[in-house]
Amino acid sequence: MHGIRLARTTRDLDLAVTADGGLDTVRTILLNAGLTATGIPHRFRTEDGGEIDVLAMDPAHEPLHEILVADDHRIWGVGLAEAVDHSVGIRLEEHSFPVAPLSLLIATKLWTAALGTRAHDLADACVAMESYELLGTRRFDIDYTQQRDLTFETAGAFLAGLDAASLATAVTRASIVDAIDVLLASDLFSDRLADGPRQGDLVRAYRKGIRSVEESR
Repeated sequence: MHGIRLARTTRDLDLAVTADGGLDTVRTILLNAGLTATGIPHRFRTEDGGEIDVLAMDPAHEPLHEILVADDHRIWGVGLAEAVDHSVGIRLEEHSFPVAPLSLLIATKLWTAALGTRAHDLADACVAMESYELLGTRRFDIDYTQQRDLTFETAGAFLAGLDAASLATAVTRASIVDAIDVLLASDLFSDRLADGPRQGDLVRAYRKGIRSVEESR
């Protein structure tokens, strides 16, 4: 929806929503709308076979980013509440859809990548950071003499970090920075890996963007 060309395809749609009662409330709405339940509590199937994974946050539950999908199953969705609050309208044919801001999608993917359970999330985040703000003038507006550790190629990641930090709460910002520190302490960005150094530079630039907002407050 954001025009980012990934090297993989996905077969499901992730739906993030805040609702009193969380998943129980949303489940009733979706089933009444004609969707079918599956063996996975938060996954539903459309009439044409499409799959929707529902990440339903209950505003009364603490912490908000802990999503209850079953008695013994919880999902952590750092940044999703802000993504819902600050969703952007993207038009597809005659319809407009609320979509999470790209800067926060990057944050959620970096946070998930730090868990080590979804290897493709880091690659997705890096492709999005490389593409961020390629149009317009924002990359050219950066004073690279003052930001010597940035290049034009990593400036998009820096701007994405700035934008994510301006939308996220202090708790979310801290969680994202902690996740990035976990990634940077790993061997994912080793010179022995073809994409390691490039991805490492992008992740560090994104962290710099978030920290720049923190330091200015």
